[in-house]
Amino acid sequence: MARIQADAKALYAKLTDDKAPAREPEVSARSLPMLNRLWQMTSGFKTNKPRTQRNYAKAAKVIEAWSASVNHPPVAKMHADKVEAFLAMYDDRPTTKKQLKVVLKLMLAYAKKLKWISDNPAEDITVSIPKSKVAIWEAEDVAIYAEACLDAGRPSLAAMIWTQWEIGQRLTDVCLFQLGRQYSDNQALFSFEQSKTENPVDIPVSDHLRDLLKTCRVEGSLYLFVNEATGGPWLEKELSQAFAYIRTSRVLKHDGPYRVLRVLRHSCVVQLARAGCTVPEIAAITGHTLSSVEKILSHYLPRDSQVARNAQIKRGLIAKESA
Repeated sequence: MARIQADAKALYAKLTDDKAPAREPEVSARSLPMLNRLWQMTSGFKTNKPRTQRNYAKAAKVIEAWSASVNHPPVAKMHADKVEAFLAMYDDRPTTKKQLKVVLKLMLAYAKKLKWISDNPAEDITVSIPKSKVAIWEAEDVAIYAEACLDAGRPSLAAMIWTQWEIGQRLTDVCLFQLGRQYSDNQALFSFEQSKTENPVDIPVSDHLRDLLKTCRVEGSLYLFVNEATGGPWLEKELSQAFAYIRTSRVLKHDGPYRVLRVLRHSCVVQLARAGCTVPEIAAITGHTLSSVEKILSHYLPRDSQVARNAQIKRGLIAKESA
């Protein structure tokens, strides 16, 4: 998203003359800037998570910059060819292009609802992103990174990695877990409503994780995971920076594996599937929808020997002990 913001500034700089006072183009009543303001006031926009709202708003600024560069034409004149031409500016940045297309499509869908247009010109435009190979965390990876975090004086981050490995929740939710609310120390039990399904669920965890959670406890804090540098709950940006620093300075420096923190949740799904859990059982642990679990497994689950053994055990062809 930082790249999108930079793109917006670059676009303005390219299309205006910095040496002469830039004249603001007139904004028509049914132009993209007006549509953006109306769209961001809708319940559909406001019911998104705060992070999603911020990302959408940043992309919308780039779209407004483009609108300004062509003198803010009415939305009714934004035909598919113009949308294609705009998105083509980001052919070398497919992720940014995809985000801009998504936001523009949502904005124009609202314009259609307002009856400003009869068809959404971004509806049938396809933007593909090259698939990148992302490594699933294995148990030894979790141990390596957790140990590196402990060595770096970040027990809360080590505990968070193990928590993600065992229960696979959304990181933004995990950062705000509280002792006595989402986690019971005596029972070593997480209890909460899943953020997507809103179903109440109790999830027991290992003795190892229970001990680690005690290690990172901060007296007087409500939060289960406290940033040692700030004394408050982890913010997303702080978490990302701290993990990246430990990965570079303590794991990769010693030829350890390169792993991405956000993939831990998907890794939990994969490990549950490898253990023979059904899709509903996996969803009960991680809080994904059933369709999301299936999508993750179709993309990440390797068709390896362990999966094959589990299948043969379920068929009764081999005994569990022999696997």
